[in-house]
Amino acid sequence: MYARPWVRLALLPLLAGALARVWQWAHDRPLWLDEQMIAINVRDGGGFRGLAGPLLHHQSAPLGWLWAERGFLLAFGSGERALRLLPLLFSLATLVVVGLVVRRWFGPFGAVTAALLFGLAPSLIRYAAEVKQYSADAFCALTLLALAALAAERPRWTNLWWLAAAAASWLSMDAILVTPGLAVVLVGTAWRRHGWRAAPRTLYLAPVWLLAAGTHYLVALRYTTGEPHLRPWWQARGGFPDGSLWAWLAGRPAGLAGDPLHLPEGPVTVGFWLLVAAGLAVLLVRRTALGLLLAAPLATAVVLGAAHAVPLAGRLAIWLLPSLFLPIAAVVEAVAAVAPRARIPATAGLTVIAVGAGFALVPQMVYAVRPPRLVDGVDDRAAMAWLAAERRPGDLVLVSVSSIPAVRWYASMGELRPGRFVRPVPPGPECSPDALLTALAGQHRVLAYAGTPTNPATPEVMEARLAEQGRIVERRAFHAGVGWLVELHPASAPAATLPHLTTSCLQLSAFGRR
Repeated sequence: MYARPWVRLALLPLLAGALARVWQWAHDRPLWLDEQMIAINVRDGGGFRGLAGPLLHHQSAPLGWLWAERGFLLAFGSGERALRLLPLLFSLATLVVVGLVVRRWFGPFGAVTAALLFGLAPSLIRYAAEVKQYSADAFCALTLLALAALAAERPRWTNLWWLAAAAASWLSMDAILVTPGLAVVLVGTAWRRHGWRAAPRTLYLAPVWLLAAGTHYLVALRYTTGEPHLRPWWQARGGFPDGSLWAWLAGRPAGLAGDPLHLPEGPVTVGFWLLVAAGLAVLLVRRTALGLLLAAPLATAVVLGAAHAVPLAGRLAIWLLPSLFLPIAAVVEAVAAVAPRARIPATAGLTVIAVGAGFALVPQMVYAVRPPRLVDGVDDRAAMAWLAAERRPGDLVLVSVSSIPAVRWYASMGELRPGRFVRPVPPGPECSPDALLTALAGQHRVLAYAGTPTNPATPEVMEARLAEQGRIVERRAFHAGVGWLVELHPASAPAATLPHLTTSCLQLSAFGRR
């Protein structure tokens, strides 16, 4: 009798989450490094056909998502809000699916819990307002789980599930990973409930999915799997085992708690994982098919991560959030349901869960209300505007290597020539002491900029070397980025040895073609 109003109460955190996502999107903050690299491909990557090949700047994204982004760019322009509209719509659609899921499978306490977790998750809010595909990953993972749960209850939904999986395989690479495990559960459920003859009928449209996913691989994804930059990048960030497999597996709960879950260290994180385990156990006993469906992506992730096939870390693990949040909703609902028979322990259990959730949700609510102005602490948009405004004919432009995407997106290499890309390197074969002097020969002024600090030593090395060659007229801070205006005569500072830095020499490369 009381379930319907309580389920309607779940709409409040979903609405709050939607408002937080729109608020982030409306902030119109400048694109950060990763967004710039994807946006350059969408705008300058050779149109729809060019997006099917290897992407610039070692990037990867599902082709269907890239084509949709290209369509939005052509329709609405290349402004920040226009580029982020597609991720926003995917994130809002995820909240709609959450509302449908909790109305069908959860009671009042479970519905509110799931709505809070999905609505206020910082990673889901963040990627609703970034030019990245991760909001599509979360949407596709949740939608395929929901449709698989329907198909487990009503087999006539199975064909629709396969068609949805085929479409999702072009919008999310993670959807391809989710599908096989869910299919195994559906086949096993059909066999258990209706006999072995029903199992093959579950696979009638599996060839459609295989054709869609296989075509996507041949057209575009094979370039991602062959990208030499991505694997060591994720291994360095804990995405793949680096040493003992068991030590890596033992560290995954803490790693995932930090990102993408954004949970505080300590008891809250331990409590979160205990609730996930308890929720899966409850579902496996009470709703076996749903429990297996939620456990399947987790098992897939562990196996593929251990095999160095899929990074089980950070933003590339966002597709696992539905399999973590829904079991917690299930165990909260189960604890609440025993209250009439065991009021004191059930109330104590709910109190402990509520206190832990409070510690976890408060920072998430703060993030939703006060989103960071900049993702990586650098305002490349303002920096490129400053370079364009200050530059005079004949000025030499020097920018750090990590700022190449900023130059390509917010400026024009043609307009900023003559220009050089700069990277600090250790003294040795890669360092030519005369490289900077050769580049500065015949110049009177230099405009320089060091943006995203992929190498923290870059600003210090650039400033020291420029001070050796002239007078720094202006030093402009763009939050963590730094710009310099240098008059090359006369020098105003003695040569800086920078003995505390191993990368104290500058390596220069000329601007290439855009």
